[in-house]
Amino acid sequence: MRDLDPAREAQFFALFQDYFNLESDAGKQHDIANYTIERMAPLAEIAGNPERRLKILHIAGTKGKGSTCYYLGALLNAAGKSCGIFTSPHLDTVRERFQINGELASYDELIRLGAALVDGLRARDLHPSLFEIFTLLALQLFDVHGVDYAILETGIGGTLDATNYIDQKLAAVITPLSFDHTALLGNTIQKIAAQKAGILRFRTPVILSRQPFPDGEAAIIDAARRLDAPLYRPLPDGDQGWLPPETPAFLRENFQTARRVLEVLGLTPRRDAFRAPLLRARFELLRRNPPVIIDAAHNADSMQRLVADLRRHFPNQRFLCVLGSVAGKDITGICQALRGLDADFILTDPDTPRASARPQLEAATREAGLAVRASVHRIDSAADLPADTPILFTGSFFTATSGERLFPVVS
Repeated sequence: MRDLDPAREAQFFALFQDYFNLESDAGKQHDIANYTIERMAPLAEIAGNPERRLKILHIAGTKGKGSTCYYLGALLNAAGKSCGIFTSPHLDTVRERFQINGELASYDELIRLGAALVDGLRARDLHPSLFEIFTLLALQLFDVHGVDYAILETGIGGTLDATNYIDQKLAAVITPLSFDHTALLGNTIQKIAAQKAGILRFRTPVILSRQPFPDGEAAIIDAARRLDAPLYRPLPDGDQGWLPPETPAFLRENFQTARRVLEVLGLTPRRDAFRAPLLRARFELLRRNPPVIIDAAHNADSMQRLVADLRRHFPNQRFLCVLGSVAGKDITGICQALRGLDADFILTDPDTPRASARPQLEAATREAGLAVRASVHRIDSAADLPADTPILFTGSFFTATSGERLFPVVS
């Protein structure tokens, strides 16, 4: 695993053992009663209100938030600006959530700032969620480092997300909207869009990515109009000459959105100074011949885009797809999307304590007519998979990263 020190990781998380973690508790995660920005004001006060000294770029959406954040950070650096990035979840180490100029924050600094925050929480008998604490920890870190810009990715939704307690922002970005967390955000694209649009502010620029659902796009446009917020679209062909030729279409679109943000900010990145970020588990190639690809597609629309790019970049190849999802996802939609891929399937449990959707996958793959070779709890060794076959690990971040455990990363 990358950049992980198990002892320091345990030391960091031990600081917060008294606070609830919505990410690991599926029951609480989808209960709207656990989401409020009201807890953030006293928490921000304990942290010294770092948001007041930062230039905030706020990112919400269903898909592409993380890659858009990373592209935006790399472009800001290429324009000579420093930036901090706060994203979630992390794959190996919590340090991935807290980055400054493309580098992971150190355990020493996170532990020092975290311990001080916990002391303040105990003194005032406050009981926020772990994500709420992490949000303030990130803002404190960025403030200490004096970054020019702070990029914040929402956790779930927008309106009630902890990152949305901030009123003053330089810009809001809405990446592609789709169906995810429907028990919490709503079961129509309009309801989901309304939640995401909660990050918009009065007369604050909105950069709207290409949208797969017209109703979702219309809802964001309407929200921007009500707030008199100028709305911008991605730069067409804004990725030309910047990204490797094998970059899939969905990542190119996210890059185009990030380029547009720079333009709105009045900044010009230098092509010779741009360093493409490593986007883990996003069409990531671990082995070239035959290919081993990991991708964290975990809803129907993302899976459709993944299948289209696999067919474009690897024509006439039949994959072995290792597929695993966590409970609560659109399993039927994911399996229907995979009908377009020439593949055999092994169903597995994602490498996470969260509930597995393998029983639902077994039923949905049968209904979709997918060729399932096996359904197993875990794949222990690369030797358990054919050596001469293209392999895809997908269905969740946790399934995708299991591919890293089995195959070396291409440098």
